[in-house]
Amino acid sequence: MNSLPMTAETVLQLLRQLSPRERLRVVAQVLPELERDLSPSPPDLDFWRGASVSILAERQGVRPVGDFNALLGGWPEDESIDDFVTSIRDWRRQNLVEVNAQ
Repeated sequence: MNSLPMTAETVLQLLRQLSPRERLRVVAQVLPELERDLSPSPPDLDFWRGASVSILAERQGVRPVGDFNALLGGWPEDESIDDFVTSIRDWRRQNLVEVNAQ
């Protein structure tokens, strides 16, 4: 076996010479060894505690709504609910077509 030190770039170059399936096999074989070598890290308890809603709102710059009507959207009052429901369905179908086209 060659005892020359390997850099990450050298290893990546060697991996690129393999087929994707062979690369995956190498990673699958090496991963358990790498996980054994890692020291266990203590859980981040702050992640589970979370921030209060007021702190999250402050961080995100959310302000109280001054005009409740602004929450109602811009649908014209003279349009029927049936037109509204039809429009929502059309927009959803259009969005699905756009998402599937990507």
